[in-house]
Amino acid sequence: MKYKLIAADCDDTILNSSYTYSQRLKKAIQRYVDKGGKFVIATGRMTDGILHYCRDLGLHGEVITYQGAVTADIDSGKILDMNTISYEEAAKVAAYLENKGVYFHLYLGDVFIVDKATERTIGYAEFCKVTYREVHEKLSDFITHNEICPLKLMAFVDPEDTFPLIHELSEHFSHYFIINSSKNFMVEIVPNTVSKGFAVEKLAKKYNIKRQEVICIGDSGNDVSMLKYAGLSFAVSNGTKEAIDAADMIAPSNDEDGVAYVIEEYGLI
Repeated sequence: MKYKLIAADCDDTILNSSYTYSQRLKKAIQRYVDKGGKFVIATGRMTDGILHYCRDLGLHGEVITYQGAVTADIDSGKILDMNTISYEEAAKVAAYLENKGVYFHLYLGDVFIVDKATERTIGYAEFCKVTYREVHEKLSDFITHNEICPLKLMAFVDPEDTFPLIHELSEHFSHYFIINSSKNFMVEIVPNTVSKGFAVEKLAKKYNIKRQEVICIGDSGNDVSMLKYAGLSFAVSNGTKEAIDAADMIAPSNDEDGVAYVIEEYGLI
């Protein structure tokens, strides 16, 4: 088997526009795993928000979550590796977002934290099937008073404001954070020691898999690090320009079973 590890993003890559996946994909993954390959989901989602997909796909072993900040065991849900943001740096970026009037939340364990729930909070929790907690104070104060070290912060803005905010935050906080996006209304903030690329590389080394034996598949900015790491990388055709420019090849879109195509054409050889 030429490629021993395939890592794929979830939203807009594995999942189609209806947020489901096909039996073709499920069978392709099973064939790949049966031949001895390791298939891993690498997502920005919370661990609790991705495990049901992993289990339904018949996956075991590791899943990469929180954009690479966490690696967890699928069967038990146990955290195997975790990287958090220092509370001092988290408070600084939280205060900056508050001063701009930007809605954001932070991730702590398997809940996300908001000062006060809004329709956006409730909608996000329902969509991702995860739990939120209200703290009824500014998140910057909550972080500082309790020395909270979150896994990630995420802001929500209008699509036309996403890249300006990424640029602005990067100018102020790139000494500590990587700021990117997985959807055109989300701005994701993680420490610069964390990425999907780092997490995939660490997992490959754990199993003595060489870089040239790794395929990575993604669609957006937070996938770029793993696309650049992989021996062979694919952006699905519905991906952002940033992801497409970083990839070696273009796969069919998420609505055309792009991940199944990659497994069938490249993973099974």
